[in-house]
Amino acid sequence: MINIKLPELKKIYWQKVGTKNISKQLLEPSTKLEYNFVSSHRSYTLIENNGIQYCLCSNPDTMPEGFDYVLLTNKKATEERLENNEIKFKKWIKHPKIKEFTTDEIIESWKGNFSFIEEDLQEGINGLREPQIAALYSILSHLKISDEIGTVVMPTGTGKTETMLTTLIANRCEKIIITVPSDALRTQIFNKFYTLGLLKKFGIVNENALNPRVGILQQNFTESDELLEFINECNVVVTTMSILSKNSNELLVLLSENFSHLFIDEAHHSEARSWNRVRLFFKESKILQFTATPFRNDRKRVDGKIIFNFSLKKAQEQGYFKPISFLPIREYDFKKGDKIIAEKAVKKLREDIASGYNHILMARCENKTRAKEIFEIYEEFEDLNPIMVHSSIANKKAILESIVNCEHKIIVAVNMLGEGFDLPQLKIAAFHDIRKSLPITLQFAGRFTRTSHDDELGNATFIANLADSNVENELSELYAQDSDWNSLLSTLSSDEIEEQIDFNEFIDGFQYLESSKIPFQNIRFALSTVVYKNNFDKDDQDIVVDDTYDLKKFKKGIKGYDDLEYKFSDYNETAKTLVLITAGKSEVEWVNYKEVFGLNWQLTVLYYDTESNLLFIHSSDKSSLYKDLANAVLYDKALMINQLNVFKSFYDVKRVSLQNVGLKEFLNRKIRFTMRVGTDIEEALSIAEQQRGQKAFVFGSGYDEGDKITLGCSYKGRIWSYLRNDLRGFIKWCNKLGKKLIDESIDPNQVLKETLIPQIISEIPKIYPTHIDWDDNFYDNSESRVSFVIDNQEFSLTNCSIGLMNANANGEITFEIKTPSNSIQFKKELFTETIEENQIANFRIVKTSVNNGEIIIGTKKFDLTEYLNANPPIVWFADGSRLEGNEYVELKQIILPYPTENLIAWDWSNVDLSKEAQGVVPLRTDSIQYATIQKLIAEDYDIVYDDDYSGEIADVITIKEFDKRIDVQFYHLKFAKDGNINTRIDNFYEVCGQAQKSIHWKHKKGTEFFEHLLKRKTKVRTGEERSRIEKGSSDDLERLLTIAKNKKPMNFEVFIVQPSLSKQNVSENIMTLLGVTENYLKEVGNIDLKVIVSE
Repeated sequence: MINIKLPELKKIYWQKVGTKNISKQLLEPSTKLEYNFVSSHRSYTLIENNGIQYCLCSNPDTMPEGFDYVLLTNKKATEERLENNEIKFKKWIKHPKIKEFTTDEIIESWKGNFSFIEEDLQEGINGLREPQIAALYSILSHLKISDEIGTVVMPTGTGKTETMLTTLIANRCEKIIITVPSDALRTQIFNKFYTLGLLKKFGIVNENALNPRVGILQQNFTESDELLEFINECNVVVTTMSILSKNSNELLVLLSENFSHLFIDEAHHSEARSWNRVRLFFKESKILQFTATPFRNDRKRVDGKIIFNFSLKKAQEQGYFKPISFLPIREYDFKKGDKIIAEKAVKKLREDIASGYNHILMARCENKTRAKEIFEIYEEFEDLNPIMVHSSIANKKAILESIVNCEHKIIVAVNMLGEGFDLPQLKIAAFHDIRKSLPITLQFAGRFTRTSHDDELGNATFIANLADSNVENELSELYAQDSDWNSLLSTLSSDEIEEQIDFNEFIDGFQYLESSKIPFQNIRFALSTVVYKNNFDKDDQDIVVDDTYDLKKFKKGIKGYDDLEYKFSDYNETAKTLVLITAGKSEVEWVNYKEVFGLNWQLTVLYYDTESNLLFIHSSDKSSLYKDLANAVLYDKALMINQLNVFKSFYDVKRVSLQNVGLKEFLNRKIRFTMRVGTDIEEALSIAEQQRGQKAFVFGSGYDEGDKITLGCSYKGRIWSYLRNDLRGFIKWCNKLGKKLIDESIDPNQVLKETLIPQIISEIPKIYPTHIDWDDNFYDNSESRVSFVIDNQEFSLTNCSIGLMNANANGEITFEIKTPSNSIQFKKELFTETIEENQIANFRIVKTSVNNGEIIIGTKKFDLTEYLNANPPIVWFADGSRLEGNEYVELKQIILPYPTENLIAWDWSNVDLSKEAQGVVPLRTDSIQYATIQKLIAEDYDIVYDDDYSGEIADVITIKEFDKRIDVQFYHLKFAKDGNINTRIDNFYEVCGQAQKSIHWKHKKGTEFFEHLLKRKTKVRTGEERSRIEKGSSDDLERLLTIAKNKKPMNFEVFIVQPSLSKQNVSENIMTLLGVTENYLKEVGNIDLKVIVSE
């Protein structure tokens, strides 16, 4: 007996020349046959199986009579050719089952021929899986009672396509049109409906049920008659949403009127505009959406009522998913990052192969250009036979076939291989580009196929670069879409990502995350807390501190806890943190109906700091101080930290500026509450100090380790900030507060002694001004959004600067806004005016030059003089004081002189100390700037940059990149007045001002810094030009700009270079001025000052 494979028996109902559209029905699937050779005749050959004779002929015109089964072959079927497998069977010419069935006859054949057979692997019963049966019941119910769009959510691998097939047969749908997102998936879904998948093989659909007529719509019809003709020949039509939505209104009406049901497969791909247009026409049809995730690619929810949602957690519990490991890297240079991702992915692949797993690696890229770049990296791993695949690649069909046959261990793909592409071995996903692809790709890689393949398959791994901001965003979005990813996804440790690992380990410390409706990773809140001291007897030697508190006892401290509509709590034993999420019913004002109510959601976080033995309680509900809750978890030993002690929180916060102070004043037996702002704050603090009142609350800003912060304290005990952070950030904030609150050496009455208090003045102080700068809010704008128009000529802020003119200590302030070609001058005046018989101090800024000026911020244009009066620049003085408008602020702290031993002495031989700048062409080789640059070029810097002239950050900038940071140094230079070494303090006023002024770059985005340098890379002066890049290249700056976009940390240092001072002969005045500058840089930016002088 010899085996042959008989072709499928099909009936084509619609097919025309010039169109790819077709409608056909499968009457009998292809089968293998063992045959006996009977005889060979001149025009045909006979073979036999079980008493049935099959006639094989190569010419249909010579087909003999009297046979029921006749097959067309490619050539004469001799016995030898059959045995040698040389015969190809083209099609059936005659067969007893060749018959034309109407669409109605087909639907009628389904009646009573569908069985709900559930899979039972232990009993060896093949059938529908639990999610398929559950989904089918939900669908059938929905179709009976609702006209709403129904959405069915089934994760990848749980049998979504078979669920659609069972819906067709069990519901006996009259006529279905199915849309899919891609051509490949259209072909796959077409084949599934054409064959009915495994439904007949498993006995779910009886053999008596006829297969549907299935049409594939690959191009749109132009004529309505032809379209209607095609529709009438189909029970099911499969197409793409792209093709469907491009139909004219007339044809869409025709389609909608002739289809009873619209199925949308992979609904998360449906673009809002395309889908909304189609939906308007199909509003009378029953619409079902099938998707692996209820979120579209544009991050919005798939519309429609979710009638069935099989959770990821359930899918894992029932064996449809294996755990997925996240193997992250952190590399800010993306070219290097691509290489590291590839190396880690290949290393993991080799480990899996060595463990006996038949795994395949997919490198995911966003477009063809990226795919080619990435493929060059993987090409070096020749033994793994890498292949690249995208939509327009040559020989795509052959390549896909070779991929399915596992001939390639590495696949570089644009986006994905496509939903529905069946490749269970794909277990390692290397994300070189991650945007909008994470949830579906992870489902694809993590699915457990429950087939014979599984013995060769291990767990899935995905690799991505955490330095790519898209990765962080996508991970956040992943948890936002479905908190079940908490239990499906684990992070593998790596030395490169300690912070991320620290956070993940913290999150992993909670025991019941999978039951939370809200992903803990995405909880962020404005920091606030009340603090309780655990007042146990510390002198009792027998007390075990861990026995004096139990955060899990919180329920006793929350009134009405059992009546809450929703409640979830989880405790992290290691971090001593309890998170409580609750929701209570609230009445709806406009209706008195019990079934309609709102929900008030509340977050409560309890953290116990074992170092300070303090309990911190944060709640989104600020109406309580949670005394009962504190006593419940501290066994009635809770002692609130309140009154004066809370003001310890301001300890070591530099340059505190209070926005408002709430004051309780004691007036005989009465208490008056007032709120003081601005200059009234000084009086409020004085009253409190004199015991005639007490601070009810204070709120202000300042600097903590060089970062600007906000902080508020209430006498009742609440401490808060405008800063938002996650759970881990909250704990770190509490730990810092706790150290201050228990420090008995801190006097809460002294903490705010150095608060910066503005005074209203009417005369400019007779102190030497060091510099003038824009108001604090000005730098919230990026450089690219600001420009100046002077005499109708526009200049970008990048090339403009504001600076003092003729600075002196005579109580006069004049300044200019300088552009590369001209400037506009102003004068600041303080005065008093009489308003309603009261003398009121005021100020004005007056333009003193004849030219006109405007400032453009974004799309708005302002007269420059009016803008400066509304947003007065800040003048800084040599003693550290400042004047903004007519509000004068003096430092209250004692400033120490700059240490003489810290001065750095350079040899300035052959340098003319009266020459500061090196110019353009020709270079002044005897200038201070030229000598400085040459010395820096010889050092180990990646970039040395000449940033001199208007708009400068500094005269010289150096940059050095390290693995985990970028170091930036600003060099501010000044020539020596009189051209020699001396002790004139006026050699330092301006350069100290420039050093202080440059600090705002520390608080701006790194991208703005590098964009500034790139915009100014050509230095132009008096018609001459040259590159500002003295060492390195423009490409280096472009690369650093890309790295800065991904928030690689940048460290700054500021240098003052003034060779007029000798280290051997310093003056007290100069060293005090340098001390003021050092103090400012350290407190406001946490930046060190270094001063270079002469020997």
